[in-house]
Amino acid sequence: MSNPYQSPQSAVVSSVQSGSGVGAVIQLVVGLLCAIIAALLPMLAIPAFHEVFISFGAQLPLLTKVAVGYHLWLWLLPLLVVAARLFWPAKHRRSKASCWIGVLGLVITVFVTTLAMYMPILRLDAVI
Repeated sequence: MSNPYQSPQSAVVSSVQSGSGVGAVIQLVVGLLCAIIAALLPMLAIPAFHEVFISFGAQLPLLTKVAVGYHLWLWLLPLLVVAARLFWPAKHRRSKASCWIGVLGLVITVFVTTLAMYMPILRLDAVI
């Protein structure tokens, strides 16, 4: 019997809260798309900047060296999203956790990659 004092919920809202159904699939897809974009953007941007950095002939900052050398490791982020969906300790929050991991991964990756790619340019401006 349902609680008469509780407002009725739509099927999507209840499926999101239970961690299964359409809402959970949407959250998993959003997390995976964000994670794939987070892995794909540096892979496309860093090689273009790397050619510019070589033409500088100057010492690169540590963050830029790390971004250039290890940007392919970001392809583990989609696997982390799927692992969170499968193995998150609180079963009712697995879909939210996988979505948040993907979204935060995208935000952090865009910020750090942008900073890493522009640091040598700004450092060169300070020298001139």
